[in-house]
Amino acid sequence: MSKATDWEFMLNGDVQELRELSQQPGSMFFNIYGGVDFWNDCPNHDFRMNTLYCEGEEDPHMVWQIGYELLGLFNGASVLFDKDYRKASIHKVLYNNSEVRYVEKENMAALLGNPSVPQEVIDREEQECRSSNTKFKLVRLAACNEDVYFFLKYLDMNIDWTTLYKLKEAVESFAKHKNIELSTNKDLRSAFHNTANNFSLSGFDSRHGFKMKVKDNNSDHMTISDGYRFVTNMVKKYLSEAYPGL
Repeated sequence: MSKATDWEFMLNGDVQELRELSQQPGSMFFNIYGGVDFWNDCPNHDFRMNTLYCEGEEDPHMVWQIGYELLGLFNGASVLFDKDYRKASIHKVLYNNSEVRYVEKENMAALLGNPSVPQEVIDREEQECRSSNTKFKLVRLAACNEDVYFFLKYLDMNIDWTTLYKLKEAVESFAKHKNIELSTNKDLRSAFHNTANNFSLSGFDSRHGFKMKVKDNNSDHMTISDGYRFVTNMVKKYLSEAYPGL
């Protein structure tokens, strides 16, 4: 039976960030490492990821999908802090240092849950995760918690008005369910809705299609960067209340 470390995902992305992440504490839920040529004793751009979610997996197709899902959650966590984040991607999957066939990404809409390992291993890695990078913590939370999962999945999508509106609705829905007060600014909320819903302000990114203008829309409106900050601040407020450990 294969071990988690038998499978490796070779990564492309922001080299500086990948180097920093490879040098920080992590856990085997989501682990980035590499960037060192040990033979020549110098840095290189060979960054890799492995995960406990590959423990016992024999099917390359499933392993690719696990990699896509985890890296998508990681990218979503990164976009939470930087709208223009250069997303990481997988360019190869290795099994015992041998490249396996490429598999295209499929749409997944389910929590990964816990990996198929003994509970004592999960408990140990939970402890390790507490001292890891915030993005790694969010990936772990998203694997087991529907609210964080939806937030990161939306953030991994193209950031336009439709995506931001869906994300805002998700945050408000989960906040209501958990009795979390988001304390959003009413004026900013009105400007966000006005922009997101009107073709005359947000064009083809609008939640609603083209309508012939009867009069100019002079109500407060936002840029897409303003809308991103408004909604991601809601997400951060929610996360700080729902998951104080972050």
